[in-house]
Order: sequence, then structure tokens, then C-alpha cells
Amino acid sequence: MISNSETQSADNYPLLQSYHRYSKSFLSKKHILGIAVVTVITAIITDFFTSKHIQSAFESFLEWTADNLLVGFFAYIAVYALATLLFVPGSILTLGGGFIFGHAAGSMWEGVLIASGAVFIGASLGAIGSFLVGRYLVRDWVENSLVQRYPLIRALDSAIEQKGFHIFILFRLSPIIPFNAIDYIAGVTAVSLEDYTCALLGIIPGAVVYCFVGASAANLADGQNVDDRTLTITSIDFHML
Repeated sequence: MISNSETQSADNYPLLQSYHRYSKSFLSKKHILGIAVVTVITAIITDFFTSKHIQSAFESFLEWTADNLLVGFFAYIAVYALATLLFVPGSILTLGGGFIFGHAAGSMWEGVLIASGAVFIGASLGAIGSFLVGRYLVRDWVENSLVQRYPLIRALDSAIEQKGFHIFILFRLSPIIPFNAIDYIAGVTAVSLEDYTCALLGIIPGAVVYCFVGASAANLADGQNVDDRTLTITSIDFHML
């Protein structure tokens, strides 16, 4: 027979009480942070279709980068990573980076290589951050707002666990799902962080093309005019979200 002492509630134990309080506090903070992330992303998407303050800020940042190349290179990577994490389309920064580094280097192709490297590092850091946020902070929002719009993800989920690298590198090479959406959606699939990270190599071809187009512009304004046309494609992606 089990004694009364063995059936006492866990609440009678200070250690367990402390654990329960910590768990509740952690979950509360996690939910608050998740709501904050979703709110910021929504505000950024809205800004891109209305006042375009972020686009103007990017243009000013690119001008600053052109005047401060050494520090600007690392700042460019950091801003690109943050933009990716916050669901901001990277076309402005990619084309602008192609122009700036393409004209600053000894040759255009050296500049394209430098710009592509900066884009790849920044986009990869932001993509990994988005993956982790999607998996641990805003999972419900991703499943309800993003995954439902792309039934292909659910259909491939069992295959993703076994062939995550191959599937996500194909996603990176195709326009089926917008870049930023893939980052968050991957977090709620069975793909491992290792396979997802390795599949980021699929970013490189697109980065090189965009940086080459930016480097080919006569001036930064021309690069921004090219970007206006690419934003049409980006807007289609956002409307799909």
C-alpha cells in the first residue's frame, strides 16, 4: 500500500514549486516575445506597401556604406541578417551591395564576389535566426499563417525528415516559396538544423545574379530603379503571404 507521504502533492516540495514557477514565467516570456516578433514583422510588411520608411532607410544606409567601406562591410552583413530575420525583402540591399562593392573593388567581378559573400553571410545568419524563431517562439503563427498557404510543405513533411537538405536546397533555387517565408516555415518542419544550414548554399546563385545586376548599374540610383522592378515580384510574394 502506498503511504500518504508518497502521495503528497508536488506542490509541497520547494524545489518542484520553484521549477513550476520558472516554467510558467518562461512560457509567459516566450509568448510575449513571440507576439512582439509577429507584431514587428506585420508592421514591416505594412510599411513596405504604404509609407516605405524602411526602403528609404535602406537607401540612406547604402549611401553611408559607400562612404565607409571597411566598417560598412561588416555593418552591411549585420543589417542584412536583421532584415532577413524581420521578413524584410533583401532585394534593395543585395542590388545596392552589388553596386557599392562592385565599384569599390579593383574589378567588377571582384566586387561581385565580395558583395555576394557579404549577402551570403548576412542572409545565412538571418535565415538561421528565423529558423530558430519559427521553431521555438512563433511556431503557432507560422503554422496558421504560412504553412497553410503552402500545402506542399505538409505533403513533403515526412520526406523532409529524411531528405531535408535536398528539398530545401531546391526550395532555395526556385521561386515556389518566398525566401523569408522558407526560413520560418522550415522551423516547423522535421528538417534538422544541420541540413537546413547546409541547404543555405542554394542562396549563392541568386545572390551572385543580383549583385552582378547591381554592380552593372551606372550609379546607385540606377540600382534603385532596377530594384523598383524587382519589388513588383517581391510584392507578389508578400501578397501570397
